[in-house]
Amino acid sequence: MFLNSLNYFRAIAIIFIVFGHSFWLADFEFITVFSKTIINLTAGGTFFFVFISGFLFHHIFYKKFNSKKFFKSKFKYVVLPYLFMSVLPIANYIIKNGYTLENSFYYLKPIGYCLVTGAHLLVYWYIPFIILVFALSFLYVRFIKLDIKYQLLIFCFLSVISVFLHRPPEHSIYLSLQSLIYFTPFYLFGIICSEKKEMLYSKLFGKEFVILSIGLLFAILQVFIGVVGNYHKPPFEFASLDLMFVHKLIFSVFFMIFLHRFETVKSTFLDLVAKNSFGIFFIHGYYILIFLLVKSRLNFSFPKNSFLVYVLVAIVIFVLSLLTSMLIRKVIPKYSRSIIGS
Repeated sequence: MFLNSLNYFRAIAIIFIVFGHSFWLADFEFITVFSKTIINLTAGGTFFFVFISGFLFHHIFYKKFNSKKFFKSKFKYVVLPYLFMSVLPIANYIIKNGYTLENSFYYLKPIGYCLVTGAHLLVYWYIPFIILVFALSFLYVRFIKLDIKYQLLIFCFLSVISVFLHRPPEHSIYLSLQSLIYFTPFYLFGIICSEKKEMLYSKLFGKEFVILSIGLLFAILQVFIGVVGNYHKPPFEFASLDLMFVHKLIFSVFFMIFLHRFETVKSTFLDLVAKNSFGIFFIHGYYILIFLLVKSRLNFSFPKNSFLVYVLVAIVIFVLSLLTSMLIRKVIPKYSRSIIGS
């Protein structure tokens, strides 16, 4: 059941996520076509997490799907780490926004708002959204049982909605619901790719360069349209088509096919990153927040639009997050997955 390629894809996805969140910390500005293309390629790493989650739902859970066991594991290894890792950021959010103690119920509103939207720390919006995805697992079981032509019809219909809908504005109270609608076709696409993986491997193997080139063209086209990074807007406003959705879909296929050649190849680094991927996910926002606070206190900024500085800053954040995750796993191996998800 273990797919080395998906394990490595998980490692690559978390690298994308950390690097995609390090632009602003490194004061990397979006002036040139090159810099704008870089952020279009790097941003949106959570697309890959959603694809992988859908792929693994079919590959691992579907055949012997047990809802009680499934939800229990997700509560233990997703919800509990989210709650634990949210304590300090929520306290910081409450202090930063000037809440004062009036009564024991006064903090329920900001706490509830943070937990529902993930507004308290970078990338934590993903957890309330993915919990909704897990809650709808019974629908995905029924989706898998459909004929492929109906699966593709549903996927295409929902994808059209997504490219018009866009991702929600940050900290929107409807963030999780809009994200659920927006990312559902990506999750379904992961399921379809898992179900038809052997056919896709045989048909597309050797054509990775073509797939990669198409994805790059869409990322560059997005630059010339005038959109840098992820598309965000309220659900009922009209804007341009979401090309980020399109080229991340293409890149998901690229990584799936390209990495398949490494099923029997051992990469110590990628395996280590994959094992700590959720720990890095939960931890890296802390380091970015700390570095931002330090920069603010010292009134310090990096040279503007330096690609080298951006890469070095992202590597520092990534390595610190990885080492912290490894340390926690070593010190408390029995409880680490319930604390940091790894």
